[in-house]
Amino acid sequence: MKTLSFSPKSSSWLLATALLFGGAAYMPAMAATSVASHPAYTSTAFKVPSMTCGDKACETAIYIALHRLSGVKKIRIDDATRTVTVMYDPHQVNTAKLLATFRKIGYPATVAHD
Repeated sequence: MKTLSFSPKSSSWLLATALLFGGAAYMPAMAATSVASHPAYTSTAFKVPSMTCGDKACETAIYIALHRLSGVKKIRIDDATRTVTVMYDPHQVNTAKLLATFRKIGYPATVAHD
C-alpha cells in the first residue's frame, strides 16, 4: 500500500486550494439562500405632532423605542415636518404595534401614509 506524504509547505498549499475551490462551489448556493431569505420590508410614515423638542430629545426617545422593536429595519425622522418613517418587517411588527410604541413613550402618532 502506498502512502502519500506532503511537506508542510505543500500541505498548506493543498489546504488553501481545497478551501478556495470548495468555498467557490459553496458560495453560489449560499448566495441564493440568503437572497431568498430576506423579508419584504414595508415602510410607513407617521405624523407626530408632539415632537417639538429643540434639543433632539424627542427624536432620540422615539428612535431608541422603535429600534428596540424586533423587525424594525430603518427609521428616518424629519423634525421639520414632524414625521417619522419606519421601514419594518410586517411579519415581526405591524402598524398597530408601532402606534402603541409612540403612545407608550408619550408621543402619540397617526399614520401619514403607507
